[in-house]
Amino acid sequence: MPPRISARQLIDESHIDAVIFDMDGVLADTEGFHIEGWIGLAEAHGLATDDSLLALARETFGQTNDTIIPLLWKHAGRELLGGVESLSREKEAYYRKAARGRVVPMPGVDRFLRWLDAQGIPTAIGTSGPVENVRFIVREFGWDGLFTELVDRSRFAGGKPAPDCFLAASRLIGIRPRHGIVFEDSVHGLNGARQGGFHAAAIASTHEPDELWSLARWVFRDFREIFC
Repeated sequence: MPPRISARQLIDESHIDAVIFDMDGVLADTEGFHIEGWIGLAEAHGLATDDSLLALARETFGQTNDTIIPLLWKHAGRELLGGVESLSREKEAYYRKAARGRVVPMPGVDRFLRWLDAQGIPTAIGTSGPVENVRFIVREFGWDGLFTELVDRSRFAGGKPAPDCFLAASRLIGIRPRHGIVFEDSVHGLNGARQGGFHAAAIASTHEPDELWSLARWVFRDFREIFC
């Protein structure tokens, strides 16, 4: 791992005008609660919640539910009878129920966000999750008014690894991609950031650091390695 870096150095050396954050695994430690959500959905629809199904759910972190749900049903050897949209809403409701009052911010991220706010540096959330999940996290952590833009799944076309999510955030903020840094934890998200022309910074919350160095300019175990 690299030595710790200052927030000012991170911004100045790369000529950054704005910072875009993925939500799950970057802003919030949500992996376990999403797994609980997938278990709840699978059990409600008679899918076996064995290790292979849960491993597939983990492998697809960062992708959209309209991609993940058909894969899970196919893996289980079941015909997908219900609409993906309704199944997605059901799964996310299970997730929020599991996470309410239990979810915590990723280490160091609250301090980094408040430093960016104090410096007047625009920030955005860019996530494949629905707007209800974004509002849920912002409310749980007391982050109202802290972000310049909130980009959820309804605000862009192609899911990660397409760069649409981050491009939408940069357009709304009013910057060019080369002047933005994207913090991501997933391979899909990091590939999307790079394809979009952004500086990519990895948070090694769902992968080992060595798995991410080829995809990112910086790799951090968490935001405590960026001192403010």
